[in-house]
Amino acid sequence: MLFGNTIGNRLIASIAFMAFLTISVSLIAIVNWESLDDQIQAMVNKNMPTLRASYQLERNTAGLQTALNLLSNNTDPVLHADLKQNINTKLAQINAAIAQTASLQFHAAIKDEHDTLFNDIKAYAGLLYQRNTHLYALAQTENNIKWLHQDMIEELTPIRQEVEWQLTRMLPNALASSTINEVMTEFSLLQAITVKENELHQLVQEIIMQRQQRNISNAFYFIGYKTDEISQMSQSLSHYSSTISYRQLLDELIALVEPGGTLEKQLLHDHQLSQQISHYQGQIQARLAYQEELIQTMVEQEDASLHALNEKTRQAISISNLILFGTMVVTLLLSVMLSVYLVGQGIVKRLNLLSQDLLAVANNQLDAEIQVTGNDEIGQLGDNLRHFCRQMQEMQQSNALNLINNTQASIITCSLEGMIESVNPSALNLFDNIDMPQHRAIWELFSPAMHARLQSLFKNNSPLFSLGGCNLTLKQKKGGEENLYLRLDFRLFQQGQLDKVIITMTDITEQEKAARWLEKMVREKTHTLTSRNRQLQLEIEDRKRVEADLRATQDDLIQAAKMAVVGQTMTSLAHELNQPLSAISTHIFTAKLALDKQRLEQLPASLAKVESLATRMGRIIASLKSFSKKQSSDNPMKPIEINASIQQAMMIVESRAKVQQTEIRNLLTGPCYCYADPVQLEQVLVNLMVNSCDAIAGCEQRTITLESLGCQAGRCRLAVSDSGNGFAAEIIEKLFTPFTTTKEVGLGLGLSICRSIMNRLDGDIFLASNLQGGAMVVLELNNYDNE
Repeated sequence: MLFGNTIGNRLIASIAFMAFLTISVSLIAIVNWESLDDQIQAMVNKNMPTLRASYQLERNTAGLQTALNLLSNNTDPVLHADLKQNINTKLAQINAAIAQTASLQFHAAIKDEHDTLFNDIKAYAGLLYQRNTHLYALAQTENNIKWLHQDMIEELTPIRQEVEWQLTRMLPNALASSTINEVMTEFSLLQAITVKENELHQLVQEIIMQRQQRNISNAFYFIGYKTDEISQMSQSLSHYSSTISYRQLLDELIALVEPGGTLEKQLLHDHQLSQQISHYQGQIQARLAYQEELIQTMVEQEDASLHALNEKTRQAISISNLILFGTMVVTLLLSVMLSVYLVGQGIVKRLNLLSQDLLAVANNQLDAEIQVTGNDEIGQLGDNLRHFCRQMQEMQQSNALNLINNTQASIITCSLEGMIESVNPSALNLFDNIDMPQHRAIWELFSPAMHARLQSLFKNNSPLFSLGGCNLTLKQKKGGEENLYLRLDFRLFQQGQLDKVIITMTDITEQEKAARWLEKMVREKTHTLTSRNRQLQLEIEDRKRVEADLRATQDDLIQAAKMAVVGQTMTSLAHELNQPLSAISTHIFTAKLALDKQRLEQLPASLAKVESLATRMGRIIASLKSFSKKQSSDNPMKPIEINASIQQAMMIVESRAKVQQTEIRNLLTGPCYCYADPVQLEQVLVNLMVNSCDAIAGCEQRTITLESLGCQAGRCRLAVSDSGNGFAAEIIEKLFTPFTTTKEVGLGLGLSICRSIMNRLDGDIFLASNLQGGAMVVLELNNYDNE
């Protein structure tokens, strides 16, 4: 009770003293805030209005400068009034801001300077309006000069044409050389006038552009010389009636650009206005600068006043801070003394340490150091807590050893430095004649060749510590037997609060032997396959050469078939060409008679018929030439119109068909597109129509029909049929075999070549018969949708 009462009395005294210090601090703070309030009132009532007015003057002056720049850069008289009104608004705002500084020292000077500036800006705005109006008039004059120049160029064109016409008329008639010279002189004079007038126009444009940098009087003196020269030259052409308009335009141009004329007066007036504007610009800028200087001086004075007031305030705050700091230090010292007294016996501190140790043990930190010591009850609690931690650690180690020893896997545990802590019986069986290793490193269980690899795993930058685990395969000898291959899996784990390493060993000797046997077999098979592949490559190259030879031979056979068809049609083709030639001779003779008798109206008809016959002969010869040309089998396929190929083939066979009175009917009405080579498809059609001509040569009715059998599943079908006796049953299976023919004269390659060509075109060919019993051949090609 005495100890408690003593503590209570001291606590009451301490609280009373701290209350006294708190009241003192509050009184000091009240006095300090009252002083600061007086100084803030002085700033609000005196300094802030001055600074606010200075800011408004500075902002409105900058706005006035911007408005003056806009007015100076403006050249549109219509916008001048709006820009001037904007300037008047800025001046009114400046005047209102100046009125707020009536109580200041520089009010009179700023007011006088503003009134003078107002008068200068008023005169300056009037000069700018005159300049804009004058620039508009000057632009009109410049446009008039440009239009006159263009009109004069246009008026010189008919004059030049008239002179050229006279010169052209004189030369064939061989007139006197003096007259020709006069006309040539006039022509040269006309060219010189054009050049001089262009030079005058360019000179006027340069003077207008450079009017502020050049001496205008001297420039127009030179222009007067140019205008006199052009006037004298133009008088030499006055005998041409077409020069009246030109001379009138020239007089108008000279009236504008001659010395003392409209253009010179406008340029002189523009120069004078520019000088006056520059003068007022300088005055306005000087007055604005002076006004800104007065505003800056006023701001500096107020800034000095604020700085003095701030210094006074800072001193007051510093004194108050010192008093407050001293009071706070005394309070802190008292608090420290009280705290030391209360924990003088170390009870609170030791209880806090014991609480921390209990929290560590509760978090399973059994290896944590128990900090509480002593002979009292708190020390006894610390000793009991240390004994409990040792018992828990021994229990965890025994549980871990039992678990490792009873598992079938080969397991070793070690520290982070690689020192072995436990080895289970399964792991001991993998090594020769070793007992439970004590104080040995893990790598000492293996051959010296493996030491470096194992030691590297226990370094700080190894995968074991960076990734938390790794694995390794080692070779180990056991007695006189063959080598053992062991796979070691390293993993980090926690035993209590300590990090350990657990190593699981797996015997993979059988797997390793199987893998090595498989590698050997793979190498042998790879060698065999490489040799076989090399042989296949050689065979492929030989087959490619043979295929190329076959293609070349096939192309030669196709060309031979073409030439055979050409040879068969030459006789009928000669008759086909002789008829147009005879008709052409007749029409030419008729034309000569019409010329002799002056019957010119008959000539166009005769010439048109001759042209038509010549076109027909050219088309026949071109088709035969295209058909006879040798084509490569490697030409790419493209979309073609089947009807066009049929027409070309019919043109080649038409002459022969006419000789043997055979009718070829094309029943394809609409366009039909397919993928093919046009020349090769044309040869197939020619071969089929020639075979049909041969088949129906002795028949009473001789007709060949080409018709479409429709398009299905991306394939289009075309049928070529005739009115003959059809295919014989005993030979129909052999017709596609080379050198098989029913003709008395023939190679027997036609249908074989047709099948080869269709295979190249990714198509097919079939034999059939029509409803009347005649032969029919069906061609099937890849369809192309033109849509």
